[in-house]
Amino acid sequence: MPNLGSYWSTKHRYKNNVAQKTMSRNRFELLLRFWHFSDNKKAPEGDRIYKIHNIIDKIVNRFQNVMEPGEVLAVDETMVPFRGRLLFRQYIPGKAHKYDVKLFKLCGTNGYTYNVQVYGGKSQVDGKRLGCRVVLDLSRRYLNMGRTMVTDNFYTSITLANELLTNDTHLVGTLRSNRVKLPEITKKK
Repeated sequence: MPNLGSYWSTKHRYKNNVAQKTMSRNRFELLLRFWHFSDNKKAPEGDRIYKIHNIIDKIVNRFQNVMEPGEVLAVDETMVPFRGRLLFRQYIPGKAHKYDVKLFKLCGTNGYTYNVQVYGGKSQVDGKRLGCRVVLDLSRRYLNMGRTMVTDNFYTSITLANELLTNDTHLVGTLRSNRVKLPEITKKK
């Protein structure tokens, strides 16, 4: 249906007897307003996506159990349009949807998603660079199997390549010329 209210619509196009017979629209909206996936009192300090960790873990588990990935995997980000109130919502003025939630995804060559991470903002970044940490976290289950990871210039670094090589995984990606710890030969045109 195009929106929640359509489930209770009396128009012939949207006729749905199940929703109307189960409960009223107002009661459903009230329940939906107070629906939580976790206990707010147990939330760790600084974890902005604590409330949805449980459901994301279940979704990712289903993704991973449906299909086994091939030899090549790609890591990239996806922007999901969102206009609500969130601390970690991204604002990108040049896009059609200016307010988005950023997801980091691990995908196969056919486009199937094997793992997802919601970007919780700058508070999520710890000691390792964000790009390196994201690739290692997303691909943890698929390391040490001789696979190849494909990344763009945001993620690709010498540190990541060395880390993946120690885990019997190869890296293919574009490399920014201003990255730290680059060999001198890469500075040439």
